[in-house]
Amino acid sequence: MYVGGGYRIISALPSQLYMNLMNQLPVSLYGQRVWYKLPFEDLKSRKQLANGDDNFKKMCEAAMWINQMDIYVEADIESAGSERDEFEGDESDTDESDHNEYQFEEEARVEQNVADFVDEEIDLYATPPCSDNEENDVRGDYFSYKKGSGELKLNQAFDSLKDFKEAMVDYVLKQGWNVKYTRWDKDKSGLCCASETEEGDEECKWKIYCSYERPLQKWLVKTYVKDHSCQKSGYSRIINQEVIARLFVNDVRDNPKFMPQNIQHQIHKRWDLTVTIDQCRNARARAFEMIQEEHDLQFSRLRDYRLELLEFYVCFDALKQAWSSHCRPIFGLDGCFLKCTSKDQLLAAVGRDANNQMFPIAWAVVDVENEDNWMWFLQKLQKDLDLKDGDGFTVIFDRAKGLWNAVGALLPKVEHRMCARHIYANLKRNHPHRADMKGLFWKVAKSYNIAQYNKSLEKVKAYDMQVFDSMMQKNPKNCSLAFFSPSSSCDDVSNNVSESFNHAIDPARSMPLVEMLETIRRRAMLCMDARKRKAMSHRGKFSIKAQEIVDKEQKKIKHCKVFPAGHEMYEVRDKKSAFKVNMVLHTCTCRKWDMSGLPCRHALKIISDKKRKQEDYMSHCYLTSKWRNQYNIPIKAVRGVNFWAKSDEAVIVPPPRDETESSKGKKKTQKRIKGRNESPTKKKKKKKEMVTSPTKVSRERRIIHCGRCLGVGHNARNCHSIVAGAKPRPPRKKKVSDEGSSQPMQSQVID
Repeated sequence: MYVGGGYRIISALPSQLYMNLMNQLPVSLYGQRVWYKLPFEDLKSRKQLANGDDNFKKMCEAAMWINQMDIYVEADIESAGSERDEFEGDESDTDESDHNEYQFEEEARVEQNVADFVDEEIDLYATPPCSDNEENDVRGDYFSYKKGSGELKLNQAFDSLKDFKEAMVDYVLKQGWNVKYTRWDKDKSGLCCASETEEGDEECKWKIYCSYERPLQKWLVKTYVKDHSCQKSGYSRIINQEVIARLFVNDVRDNPKFMPQNIQHQIHKRWDLTVTIDQCRNARARAFEMIQEEHDLQFSRLRDYRLELLEFYVCFDALKQAWSSHCRPIFGLDGCFLKCTSKDQLLAAVGRDANNQMFPIAWAVVDVENEDNWMWFLQKLQKDLDLKDGDGFTVIFDRAKGLWNAVGALLPKVEHRMCARHIYANLKRNHPHRADMKGLFWKVAKSYNIAQYNKSLEKVKAYDMQVFDSMMQKNPKNCSLAFFSPSSSCDDVSNNVSESFNHAIDPARSMPLVEMLETIRRRAMLCMDARKRKAMSHRGKFSIKAQEIVDKEQKKIKHCKVFPAGHEMYEVRDKKSAFKVNMVLHTCTCRKWDMSGLPCRHALKIISDKKRKQEDYMSHCYLTSKWRNQYNIPIKAVRGVNFWAKSDEAVIVPPPRDETESSKGKKKTQKRIKGRNESPTKKKKKKKEMVTSPTKVSRERRIIHCGRCLGVGHNARNCHSIVAGAKPRPPRKKKVSDEGSSQPMQSQVID
């Protein structure tokens, strides 16, 4: 602990640690030395933070794992004499610095959704956008402004007038003074104290004036009266709705339900300033507009992103080659809605790896899920995976719009597997409140052979004839293992791999278009790297999940009894049933070995009795070597947005939203059914239309009752009940009601 020093506890995310230090510390980090150490280290092990140093990244990485960090702020004695030398460097163009700052925020959002880790360019927070001039012969006695410090000085230089205005906002947030603009020309700006003084008192002399200095090509603070003679009021004129929107745009983006009351509370909590609720309400609306502008801007970058992906296509091609060479010939197709304002949809093809985990193959963004878009996506997939007419491949999908026709047209010989989970969802919707229906349905879907299928179907018929008829209309042969080909060595009856992929990319689905695609790509990179390390560290001959399935089946062999039939043929009795097993062809009449590629309990009983190795009878698609080869070729890196080549093609604009939806007659979202004591939904009247009567109580928020059926929410005129001669509702008691009434009671009648 420093002599005469103090301490403060600050809670923050690792990626936002430095910004929270700048905002919450009572002293500015400008001109200070900052050290850090781990809680269990001594003071001698402290490390200093500096611009461009890797220590900041290491600190954030350590904070993510340890959840605690000791940070020391020490006054830098030598900084006063060498302030200019600390930030010397090349001058950067104003537009480019603003662009890089925006790109950094965009990259940071992608990184946060990808790995919850700090961006590799996090040190940009600590580096001022402007630098001292390189020419010593041109007025070199000015000072640079460090962004976020709130420190103002005479002869302080800014790259643009926008930077000066942002510095004034930082000053107000740090110091809490009420200031206002007095000059706002293109090449000059001035502010003075905005505190109100009583008659006879001397006005506060605080003021600042900044104008463009042509020899320096910078905006320079030429007048600055530092001290205030007034008292802080907790208000500030320059903290308007536009400033508040910029301060809280990320909070609104992360939580759309971040209400004006929350904004007002956070401003008072963070900076001890007071703003009106109307300012916060308008700022929240402006923040949504800023987010929408960012989403629209993503469309203009699509062609630039495509040019960058042309160089990166080999990485996606490597992923597809890994599936073609080392994965089973089965994949799922599905689409999911995006949660951004454009309301697009994402189509994806997902397979399985040797460890029975999802293996993403390809994805694309379309405006709507229809037959034309599925045809386009399948044509791309058909060419990349060399599917030809689909012979030897298996596809799992639900009854998506146009997908059935597209698959039938492009892949006529592919094996179709309908997603059993979606079929059951439709069945449950038509036949609710059937407790035993779920188990009976999945027994039909999980039937490996015809005998088991017929037996399960008879149980459904005996349970409920209506459920049986509905199930037969859906043709259960499309979702039952008894009718599927064993060529894919996969016993999936539902499209869980696609659902897992949709769940994995769920945080990215609400992001702007290019950011979403970048997030999905980086998630795929991290996923492949993690699984590669997991596969390389595994010592078994077969993958982890494959061995777990075999071990689970091994526990069921105690009820089996083996009868040799010669030529590696066996009859295995399992309770009351008998099964024929061929150890050469790796088949069993139960078809579980055929479908999954892993020995069933009947084969495992033979292997155990003959003292053979299980590994010799497991499908090669589960080999650990296959597992490693699937992730052997990693997805390579892509350059940042600021390095993308500019496309010469026309800029893509986002599709219209309101006009398109109204012209197509889009079905309205079904509203929530109101409760018994809730008033019916009514259109809110505008303030101008709300006419209050001095003699009548307003009828708003009043619950109406029907005199015919005694229901709530409607009257007898709009009643649709067929009840005739219903007993009318008894009149209210003769007492004053809390809700009031527009009609006088008998005790209130004046003769």
